Amino acid sequence: MTNACITRVNHIHHKRVTITISSSSTKTCTNLSGCRFFTSSQLLISPTPSFKPLALSACITQSDAPQRSEEWFALRKDKLTTSTFSTALGFWKGKRRPELWREKVFASEVEFVPASKNAMEWGVLNESLAIDRYRSITGREVSSQGFAVHAQEKLDWLGASPDGLLGCFPDGGILEVKCPYNKGKPEQGLPWSTMPFYYMPQVQGQLEIMDREWADLYCWMPNGSTIFHVPRDRDYWELMCGMLKEFWWENVIPAREALEAGKEKEADSYMPASTHKQTGLAISKSIKLAAQCKLQCREIAGLVEFFRLHSPSL
Repeated sequence: MTNACITRVNHIHHKRVTITISSSSTKTCTNLSGCRFFTSSQLLISPTPSFKPLALSACITQSDAPQRSEEWFALRKDKLTTSTFSTALGFWKGKRRPELWREKVFASEVEFVPASKNAMEWGVLNESLAIDRYRSITGREVSSQGFAVHAQEKLDWLGASPDGLLGCFPDGGILEVKCPYNKGKPEQGLPWSTMPFYYMPQVQGQLEIMDREWADLYCWMPNGSTIFHVPRDRDYWELMCGMLKEFWWENVIPAREALEAGKEKEADSYMPASTHKQTGLAISKSIKLAAQCKLQCREIAGLVEFFRLHSPSL
């Protein structure tokens, strides 16, 4: 399987439609003869055209381990996962990049400050509710996915746990859900109006590992929600992958080997700096890509606006 595909993107116009959703509706996929699923759970959309059967096992190595189960944590332990990509790239100030390195080398437990811990707990608590709301708004079904590893042997140290899969391979997408904590006052906040650039490495990493061409980034808050369409960008991935390889093979793996040989001081010598020499470029490209991600839907207090994307050539 090659990653050399190029997708042509036409000029896009927006059309806005306003509706009010009062109840949940579910659509069932009525034509699944060409689909292969990652798990035994129900997949998506209604009705889906037949595709030539493709074995998804040829694309990724996957596990049905439920997210946040003991097996799921064990599978992630020796992988660099998409949720940490922005940290490995040096997006954050302070010592987060060296701390990630230490976690991967010494198998240490991550210690979160109270604010970060509360924000994570809020996200975990509301993720299922957010996915249900996404289903209600879009009419789509969301299939569950455990932990996936990149199919290429040379990249099998990369892993992903998308919040959901949308549609049948190869035309389906992925779902990534965010539930912002709004500095401890989520009930007073509003959903994003633009995509935060620092989630671009995670989403693009998931698209690469799952070998899908688009993602819906869904921001859920008690007062409303927004959906952003994120297309796959292979040039961005090439930049990011080079930086991640350096972090893994020049910082993490040599340190692990030194530690296994009983040379802890030597292991410490491989600790990376807080940023990479290309961190600024990666941030700049992330900001540009995030600005191009189209707002598909905005919901405020039950009022839902859809921004339909259509190409004049279609």
